[in-house]
Amino acid sequence: MYHPQTNVGAYTAPFYRGLTDEQCRLIHCASLEILERTGVLLYYQPAIALLKKAGCLVEENRVRIPAHLVEWALRTAPSRIMMYDRSGKPVMHLGDRISTFGIGSDCLNILDHRTGERRKALLEDLVDGIRVADAMPHIDFIMSMFLPSDVPVAADVRQMEVMLTYSDKPICFVTYEWEGTAEIIEMLEVVVGGAEQLRINPTAILYLNPTTAFRHNEEALRKLIYAAEKRLPVVYLPDVQRGFTCPITYAGAMACANAGQLVGLLLAQLVNEGAPIILNAATPSTIDMKSLVLPYAEPVGKAFALEMNFYYNLPAFSTGGCSDSKLLDE
Repeated sequence: MYHPQTNVGAYTAPFYRGLTDEQCRLIHCASLEILERTGVLLYYQPAIALLKKAGCLVEENRVRIPAHLVEWALRTAPSRIMMYDRSGKPVMHLGDRISTFGIGSDCLNILDHRTGERRKALLEDLVDGIRVADAMPHIDFIMSMFLPSDVPVAADVRQMEVMLTYSDKPICFVTYEWEGTAEIIEMLEVVVGGAEQLRINPTAILYLNPTTAFRHNEEALRKLIYAAEKRLPVVYLPDVQRGFTCPITYAGAMACANAGQLVGLLLAQLVNEGAPIILNAATPSTIDMKSLVLPYAEPVGKAFALEMNFYYNLPAFSTGGCSDSKLLDE
């Protein structure tokens, strides 16, 4: 008698869950209700036309999105994204609760490690930082680190030039104007051997910050549509601040933040079904209501919000290892 092989061994590792599946479902349903009843404001006509053609209710620049369109987009978006280095080698798997680590972007100031002085960042600081990050085996991807004060025009293009020159790791990049976006993507295509090669083996991720979850500005939407056409992975991060641009409760804030990123998800899939997109884990920012200071390294909401990406089975982008300290931890 034939007995099929049975796996009797198992390896398990504990992990923390901020929300249960039922809590995630409730936040998801609340986000769908926000999109369908309240809607969002879009300030880019091609994006509005695309959503209207798909069946959304449009009143000037207010768009109300039916739940079934969002559910469709969640089914079509890829649950895994593989990132490649410059030579075409797969080096960074996104999705499946796998954690990857990189450096941040666009800091205005730097603590000079030679003098201890706090000063404006320069382009040479970016060169030094990228060289260090490239040499660190546990840094999986790089970002622009500093906004160089000595580059008044097209700083994003110069940042990309430095990152391409001093590292072959995957890049997550920010652009400041639409013109820089098209130019930088063209630079990436040239470096890897053409647009088709970049599409097949993506080496970079475009990081987008719409105004808020309820207001999506023209530049962010235009960049999103362009990247989706190219099938370039995108992080879509419409920030909301608890007590300012969304409810102060975590559940209400997460529902709003999640609704905003689902707009980007839907648009990307309408432009190019299966376009790779990375959500920001529905993370709301927290403001100290007394001082009006926004702590950057507030961890609790991120632990909760990551569960929404696991619930959707989509790659997540979030901060980690951050600090609001103004002193160097030696």
